[in-house]
Amino acid sequence: MSEMIDTEELREAIRGVLADRAGDSIEIPEEEGRGLDRALWEEMAGLGWLSLAIPEAHGGLGLGLTHLGVLYEELGRQLASVPALPTMLAAAAIAEHGDETMKARWLPRIAAGDCLAAVALPGEAGLPVLGPGNRIDGAVDHLAFAGVATLLLIPVRSAAGTALALIEPAADGVSVTPRPVVDLTRSVGHVTLSGVAVEAGALLHLDAQAWDALVNHAAMGLAVDAVGGAAALLDRTVEYLTVREQFGRPIGSFQALKHRAADWKVKIEAMTALARHAAALGEAGAEDASATASAAKAYACDTYAAFCGDAIQLHGGIGFTWEHPCHLFLKRAKLSQQLFGSSTVHKERAARFAFERQSAEGDRPAPMLEWA
Repeated sequence: MSEMIDTEELREAIRGVLADRAGDSIEIPEEEGRGLDRALWEEMAGLGWLSLAIPEAHGGLGLGLTHLGVLYEELGRQLASVPALPTMLAAAAIAEHGDETMKARWLPRIAAGDCLAAVALPGEAGLPVLGPGNRIDGAVDHLAFAGVATLLLIPVRSAAGTALALIEPAADGVSVTPRPVVDLTRSVGHVTLSGVAVEAGALLHLDAQAWDALVNHAAMGLAVDAVGGAAALLDRTVEYLTVREQFGRPIGSFQALKHRAADWKVKIEAMTALARHAAALGEAGAEDASATASAAKAYACDTYAAFCGDAIQLHGGIGFTWEHPCHLFLKRAKLSQQLFGSSTVHKERAARFAFERQSAEGDRPAPMLEWA
């Protein structure tokens, strides 16, 4: 099926729909942020975007990471307030590792837009514990879109190892508390689990390779989101440089500003190539998929944040105001640097995987991520 849908045609279709919705402006939310654009989410479901990677047996299109990467990138261009990445992560985990009962229960709901997921991955912080009677105790902080999710995927530690538990927020013992966050286009929450009962059929027991695949997907998703946001802000910045005049001429004609814009163009092209390559390697299951995904996440998100800071400067006084969208891009970029592992974590992960290929004696690195 993936060969039948060209990625560039998909990109044009998604970009056209999102551009028609938003017009030429980006809505500036209030101080509490948008949290969730439910109207957009419902439209995405109606257009089949949430079915892209759902297996055909469960009503989806059966596409892969390259097509999902297009969706993530275009949503990043519009600073979309929807949990596309965590929900597609949930779909991938269920489709690859769930039993038929789990697949039949959740995958059609994800495709229809009825299930919004929040996903955490193993990290250096203490994991919730799966104790006697399959009851979970613990907490996860700063979980993206936890407050709007209808399904939580939480890694838990047990005597048998680390499993991914599917938990409904309405279950007894689950508490989700909103956390203040600088990014006004997304939301985060603190999840507390107190004796939460989970059925054995709601636990996904993943090996190291499966965990790596989820980490790679998450890293790639944030990298291409950064690509979309940086490209959109660059377009806005260049347009501003061509219309803003100083000393009787457009400021974009000044050599210093022209060179700064050109330098950022080169860096954004580089992060675009790396992030899209990470998606292709992840879909192919290539040996260097993990190293490339982590390298893409670290480079793209760091470049995005740095460019947003300079774009505010290039916009002059107007760039510092609440009414201008520059600060929305910057705040989204700063949160993306931390979600699913900081840049330092991903640089270390990329290095460990790269060195592993050169060492005949090296053990496969275990996933190491900070809490999402």
